[in-house]
Amino acid sequence: MDLRQMEYAVAIAEELSFTRVAERYHIAQSGLSHQINQLEREVGSWLFDRTSRRVELTAAGEVFVACARQVLRAVQETTAEIASLDERVQGRLRVGAPTITASDLDMLGLFREFQESCPAVELVMSDVGGVTAASHLVTGELEIALLGLHEHQLPTGLAHHLLRLHPLVVVVGRRHRLRGTGATGLGELANERFLDCGTDTSLRVQVDAAFGRAGARRRSACALQSTADLTSLALEGIGVTVVPRPVADAVVPPDLADCVLRIDDPHALQPMALSYRAPVPASPAAQAFLRTALARLTPR
Repeated sequence: MDLRQMEYAVAIAEELSFTRVAERYHIAQSGLSHQINQLEREVGSWLFDRTSRRVELTAAGEVFVACARQVLRAVQETTAEIASLDERVQGRLRVGAPTITASDLDMLGLFREFQESCPAVELVMSDVGGVTAASHLVTGELEIALLGLHEHQLPTGLAHHLLRLHPLVVVVGRRHRLRGTGATGLGELANERFLDCGTDTSLRVQVDAAFGRAGARRRSACALQSTADLTSLALEGIGVTVVPRPVADAVVPPDLADCVLRIDDPHALQPMALSYRAPVPASPAAQAFLRTALARLTPR
């Protein structure tokens, strides 16, 4: 058993595809299968149920992949710690960043500054939804993430550093009956075609909570990841939606500004926070990223 075989097994567990993993590592699929077969012989159990159509983890595979992630993380952190002795921060840093544009946080500037200050770090970004990102922080698949969740909505064991609180707003079409009213309650949207965000997004958590406080139900017509797309669709009259104010400000043109309505709920807020496993990120690369992010993103 070697580290490369562990890495292959973890990658297959994430992709559930030998073909995609072979492409990721630039090896022949037959070579990848051979490595996994060797690993399974050494472990003494099948790790994957695989047919020509699907790949699934076995019970033994679930246990092995969880342990392999811990081993690979420990090796990476050890290598990074040794490198940091001569002030070279290196290694791979996995960051969850579902919101890069259409935000008042300068995420592009943050990533540029970090890469310039730590050029030996391989920055791997993931745009999975905030709910998934939070669970990936717990398992170690991510080391730090920008999340739109309140502290009480996080799994235990995660730190939460609040950067912003963005009001949620309703966006309606140019010919909608509520255009120009300035504000609305969510109960007004009960019979509307509602354009929802993806079920694993942190925005979905906040929208669900806001409708719950209003005692209102909505008729969900879609589930998209992109809040900018939701806003554009709403402006075209495809439905109505709820997004953070910075997204509306970035997407809605000035002549349609009255299509954006305040919500009559002071708690309808989207937090933006940096989260990581408490008390501090384990690797020097993650610690360096956190220092850079706090210095750049914390309001002055």
